[in-house]
Amino acid sequence: MPSVSVVICCFNAADMIEAACRSVGWADELVVVDSGSTDATGEIARRFAARYVVEPWRGYTEQKRFAVSLCRNEWIFVLDHDEECSAELGEEICRLTEDQMERYDLFLMRRRNYLMGRYVRAFSPDWQNRLMHRERCRWADEAVNDRRIPSHPSRVARLRGWMLHRRFSQAGFADFFDGRLADSRLRLAADEMVRRGRRCGWLDLLARPALTFAKFYLLKGGFLDGQFGLLIAQRAAVAVRLRYAALWATQEGVGWRRQDRDLRSVSSERSAPGGADPS
Repeated sequence: MPSVSVVICCFNAADMIEAACRSVGWADELVVVDSGSTDATGEIARRFAARYVVEPWRGYTEQKRFAVSLCRNEWIFVLDHDEECSAELGEEICRLTEDQMERYDLFLMRRRNYLMGRYVRAFSPDWQNRLMHRERCRWADEAVNDRRIPSHPSRVARLRGWMLHRRFSQAGFADFFDGRLADSRLRLAADEMVRRGRRCGWLDLLARPALTFAKFYLLKGGFLDGQFGLLIAQRAAVAVRLRYAALWATQEGVGWRRQDRDLRSVSSERSAPGGADPS
């Protein structure tokens, strides 16, 4: 198979960065870009990375584009500091042939998400587009989610292995349910929706939260996880309600109270499928 570089963007991830780095020991190169950690993240990452760089936070997409620019190989596997590449996925990537990697620009893989140490059934399969050819893919122009787009839809393949998300996180209840991450991204999400021509109407405010709850609790089996599954579905519905409320405020010209937020501290806290938010 062609050589593969792995990039990891991180910030204050001392409890998770070692697991992330160890999980990609099969890679030909590991590049770690730290947006200014004040804990032991840098000390740990330097033990594994071929290249460790401290770079001020550029934004969700731009930070990863910068990391990719530091790599020496054409094929890049993008990993967050709170994720791991499972052994099965690593072996599958290593078995890819020259013919397969010439035929495709982008490979998708599923992600298993964990909250407070528990597997979140309702978030699966959570497909991620992380193994990319740097010259044959382009980056989506999105402020919140980093997403890669192939040269043609037919040049995408799916892998069978899993990524693991937040398996070793020490975060507790407040980190997932007090709204800190959602609040920090609401303005960005609303501005992105406006840019795409989206509008908030009556049905969005009335129906979308309820439909989201039904999706995560009933269709995706959250009810099988008891009260934990109920909390996950409720949190997803609240995230959708807040997102469309933010869109309404933006389109109506309602003023936002700006607060100084250090977005670096939440840059990789993607606690739900689809890249960032269950909404």
